[in-house]
Amino acid sequence: MKILITSETFLPELGGAEIHLINLIKNLDIQGVNVTLFTNEAGESEFDKKYNVIRKAWSKKSAWLIFKILWKEAKKADLIHAHYSYRLALMAGIIAFLQRKPFFITLHGMGTLPRPHSKLIYRIADNIYRSYSLHLASKVISTSDDLAQVAFKYINKNKIKIISNGVDISIFNDRVVATDELLNRYKDKQVIMTVRRLVEKNGLHFLVEAMPYIIEKIPNIKYVMIGDGRMREYLQKRINELGINKYVDLLGKIDNHQIPQYLKIADVIVFPSTAESSSLACVEAMAMGNAMIVASNVGGLVELLSKDQSRGKLVKLVNWHGSNYDAPLQLARDRYIALANVIVDCIKEKKYDIINNAKKYAENNLSWKVITRKTIEVYKQFLK
Repeated sequence: MKILITSETFLPELGGAEIHLINLIKNLDIQGVNVTLFTNEAGESEFDKKYNVIRKAWSKKSAWLIFKILWKEAKKADLIHAHYSYRLALMAGIIAFLQRKPFFITLHGMGTLPRPHSKLIYRIADNIYRSYSLHLASKVISTSDDLAQVAFKYINKNKIKIISNGVDISIFNDRVVATDELLNRYKDKQVIMTVRRLVEKNGLHFLVEAMPYIIEKIPNIKYVMIGDGRMREYLQKRINELGINKYVDLLGKIDNHQIPQYLKIADVIVFPSTAESSSLACVEAMAMGNAMIVASNVGGLVELLSKDQSRGKLVKLVNWHGSNYDAPLQLARDRYIALANVIVDCIKEKKYDIINNAKKYAENNLSWKVITRKTIEVYKQFLK
């Protein structure tokens, strides 16, 4: 089987969608599937040396060249699989239609969810990319029911298959051992952790505002914030203004291979997002099997942790349940207190049955072996 995959983003940019692509391509390769990835992301990575990656940045001038490259690569492929319902998805969908090839889309946030405060011309363009690419798809794979609900506005429900984000359980598992340096650094500390890009929709500013209420009840608390992004300066400013510097370690980016060791020292891992399709970081935290998970009651987080909270604790922070990138800068005081109270309760009384339920769910349902098998099954339905 030969597949052409498209994605606007990829390495060296690193987030949930990029990690999804890396693992999908690796596991397809293990199954003997030949994959070519076309991306608009500039630069290069070690991944390019082992797998077939074609890069060309998007611009008005390059659009025709991109079309010609995709046309040529599509002729060699048995099917085309676009990630995001965005520009490349529409272009790939048209090519698939003209060449009579099966065409699939995996929904992530870009293209599917509206961009907040964007100009009218961009909103119109985004809607064209989204609606036409979805209509052209043979099958749409959604990483969460939340994103599927958005797609339902454009296509029949029978056209959508929900396949969640996966986790590499050879890396994220309960056998991981934290380094002595980390154990010593956070000795005698109760550790709250986030591993997120510092952007509005991830809601880390909500957790910063909740910290004074947590400190009142747990003086030996330490918030370990891993990640970088455009909100870093604002978050540091609020940390200074609240006088909680000694309680917060703003670490910036950490190499991905080190993340499991950091997760291992956490007592609670928090996802205070306003939008989340199927959080890869949350799946990874679940697979570790050592910390309670607290998440905002929105989007795919609810699906991962379960409405009955049998795999983690949910807290209402915003007035919606679907994903919304338009994150407020401030919440009402009672929302910060509610977040603080749930975190404090999880630290004071770790519920190991919930932690174990989360780990087993990740192992049995969300390993990349399982996710890849499900994806190939979708492909085969449309291959002659």
